[in-house]
Amino acid sequence: MNYLYFAEGTVNSTGEAGMWPASSFLGLDPISSTTTRISFKSMINSGINDDDVLLEHANGKHEEVARLIARLCDPSSVVTSKFIVVADQENGIYLDDGNGAGLTGTVVVTNA
Repeated sequence: MNYLYFAEGTVNSTGEAGMWPASSFLGLDPISSTTTRISFKSMINSGINDDDVLLEHANGKHEEVARLIARLCDPSSVVTSKFIVVADQENGIYLDDGNGAGLTGTVVVTNA
């Protein structure tokens, strides 16, 4: 199972970064032409709210972001446990697998 990591621009307290197993992925939604919300099961199992990550990307690239996240969540017989930095705004690291998603800029992590 892959683990997906996201971090905001400044990580100095709880809730500004998060890592979720791919099995916790619930879905994603376009919020604007340059922002996609990715939802995961709550890390604290609140049962009420999900954990969300707002991810900024190139204009109109929601479909490419969806394909990227789907590929990262897809179980693989080759890779069974991998830590993947999807977006680390603080360190300027954004996953680029060549699919044109254009991940860049602001990351907002919201824990339930």
